[in-house]
Parts: sequence; C-alpha cells; structure tokens
Amino acid sequence: MLEVFELQCFVQNYLWGKKGSASEVSRLSLAGQHLDSIDEKQFYAELWMGALHKSPSLVKSSGQKLSDWIKSNNEALGLKSRLIFGDELPFLMKVLSINSALSIQVHPSKVKIYS
Repeated sequence: MLEVFELQCFVQNYLWGKKGSASEVSRLSLAGQHLDSIDEKQFYAELWMGALHKSPSLVKSSGQKLSDWIKSNNEALGLKSRLIFGDELPFLMKVLSINSALSIQVHPSKVKIYS
C-alpha cells in the first residue's frame, strides 16, 4: 500500500515573477505552509514539487528529501517508470506566476520513451 504524505516544496524567486500577494505562487505557498509569510517586495516566480537535486521537496513529517524517500520506496514509482527512468522521479511539477515574458523551455529526451 502506498503512502500519502505532505511535501515541503520550494519557491524560486526570479525577477520575472509577480511581486508579493499578487503572485499565485506566493498565495499557494503560504496556504501550503511552504512560506511563513509573504514579502510584498519579493518576486515569487515558481513553486517546485519534485525530487530535483537543486531544490528537492521534503517529506514534511520527517524532513527527508523526496529523492531519498523514493530510493527507499522505489516501488512507488511503478515498474514501467522504473524500467525507463530508474529509481528517480521522472518529472518536476512547477506552478508559475509570470509578470514578464520569458523563454519557453523544453527538455526533451533523445530517446523515445513512449510507444
């Protein structure tokens, strides 16, 4: 049986984001307790949910990195995903609050993964 648990996620503050409470990222982050408060002078651009090494989500109850939890519970990824990507979460979910134009980023794989 798989566990369901809360994550502590990370906010990325880039100048192209929206400021303060005008940002959906800041409001969602405050509601999810990823922030203690909203700084009205701060830019809030991205809320990251995943196991990326740069800013991994944490399991709230233990403070353990999500990537470490996955290594110990790799069956949670499912067999097909593990066969293709190994014991790593194959995506990073982001919520964006965009105030100014930014380039589109796509990170395709050279290997066809779905048939």
